[in-house]
Amino acid sequence: MIWSNLKNIGGSLLVIILFLSSSQLSAQKNGPTIPKDSVWTNGGNFGIFFQQVGLSNWSGGGENSVAYGAEVNLYANKRQRSHTWFNNLQAGYGLVKIGDQGARKNNDILIITSQYGRFLSDKWQLSAGLDFRTQFADGFIYNGAADATDTLISTFMSPGYLSPYIGTTYKPNDAFSATFAPLMQKVTFVMDDDLAAVGAYGVDPGENIRSQAGWSISAMYQKEIMTNVNLKTSLLLFDAYDDIEHIDVNFDLFLNFKVNKYITTNFALQTIYDHDIDIEDEDGNVGPRLQMRNVLNIGLTFNFGEPRKEE
Repeated sequence: MIWSNLKNIGGSLLVIILFLSSSQLSAQKNGPTIPKDSVWTNGGNFGIFFQQVGLSNWSGGGENSVAYGAEVNLYANKRQRSHTWFNNLQAGYGLVKIGDQGARKNNDILIITSQYGRFLSDKWQLSAGLDFRTQFADGFIYNGAADATDTLISTFMSPGYLSPYIGTTYKPNDAFSATFAPLMQKVTFVMDDDLAAVGAYGVDPGENIRSQAGWSISAMYQKEIMTNVNLKTSLLLFDAYDDIEHIDVNFDLFLNFKVNKYITTNFALQTIYDHDIDIEDEDGNVGPRLQMRNVLNIGLTFNFGEPRKEE
């Protein structure tokens, strides 16, 4: 089963590699060479966030708490004649400690995206790329105090998602783009054997990888919507050909408010509806559910690299 899935992955990646290689060879044969330093735009930002609440004889109740974390966003974008290549990395990790409880994570995300495009006209591109998502550390359902009764539900590469695709991109301006990919492979990894044994995240019980062929629609909007306020939002829809009646949804929104050169506030919202992920509610019912994660941070942010050219 694993070998069959790996062959499917390899086939998808081979198609993309051949597509990129042929396009690059064509680019080398046509048009003048542009100096290297005029092609790439690189940079990003790194943020450190901290929150502390201390209470003493406080009649309103509550508990002492400390929250802290870090986030990094990196990009490397290439524009050369009719070719574009956009690469992004988003990573964040945070912990919160309330009262006498041990530290528990409240933010854990790792997303890497890459998209190559070749313009067919002023607004349309032939495109290929991939989307990779996972987390850094163990995730638990906390059943009580830190007494080994907590239930592990996720960890690094459990789940992990790799989605290579080929399609067309509509890009009417620098702020907005939308991609339709009739060829997409959604590969789900559950590398923790205990989680794989129970068939977590849609893999067959005892297997570590599940591969699904399907189509996808994705859209992204990124712009400074007012002075010192940047908005970035994205939507990804995926529909597997062997389960056509169910569409998985992943929506992200990120707002960044710049106070001054170093101090920023940002708000992140992520919503997921994946038909392969079963979640138990308070009444004991198990099934797919709308997942939501939101993070509000205030802290120090350090920007570096060249000014970003919006995708």
